[in-house]
Amino acid sequence: SIAADIGYEGMEIFGVEKHLPADVSEKKVRTLAGQLRNVGMECVTLCTYVGMFAQKSDDECLREVEKFRRYLDIAQELECDMIRVQPGGPPQPSAAREDHWERAAHYLRECCDLALTPDLGVAMENNFGLSATCDATLDLVARVDRPNLGINYDPGNLYRMDRYYGHEAIARFGELVWNVQVKDCYRDDREDDYKLLLGEGEVDYASIFSALDAAEYDGHVSAESHKDPTAEFTAVDIARHEYEAIRSLIESI
Repeated sequence: SIAADIGYEGMEIFGVEKHLPADVSEKKVRTLAGQLRNVGMECVTLCTYVGMFAQKSDDECLREVEKFRRYLDIAQELECDMIRVQPGGPPQPSAAREDHWERAAHYLRECCDLALTPDLGVAMENNFGLSATCDATLDLVARVDRPNLGINYDPGNLYRMDRYYGHEAIARFGELVWNVQVKDCYRDDREDDYKLLLGEGEVDYASIFSALDAAEYDGHVSAESHKDPTAEFTAVDIARHEYEAIRSLIESI
């Protein structure tokens, strides 16, 4: 594959129509599993959009849990050990009511319990909602209280929402950091909306990679670029740039 030729060792598969929606056919899943094996790549994470529990009804939440059950089967077919689940909630955790926290924790707990038997992890990403800041993320992890709940650490998202996004966040999250997603951005809402290459924004990734090294992080680092390709700078060019930028950050430690 193109990604393997560039040098990537794994892929994050997103739960969207172009990747793997919950209603994807068994045939497509088996085909993808074979393609990954053929090029020697692993599926690092199933980045689903399951969840958003905090502000949904019980019936809606139960439907999300059923989607999660389907992703458990998909993950096992792809030999992937981590599934992203979104807690939801108001963009700023400070605006959440107590029932938002309790509902999100309850249904995240349901997902974690379902994932225990196949020995899969549930990854909660730093994103708008109840996991948008360090404090909120750790509060929710404590409320769920399950050993197979970890953090999909996203410094770019944290940078937009919390003053503590780098080495302080890594120190506080500790071994809960199971995967790292990198993308560059500005702190304020500009027209780019994350549409930057690594190195074009304001996120201090040099200190972040140094802190990850000091914390002995041994998981994956995933490129999550939202840069729009053009005829002059294609999707392959973007993927190659992000790979080389990540390699440079690792080698500079």
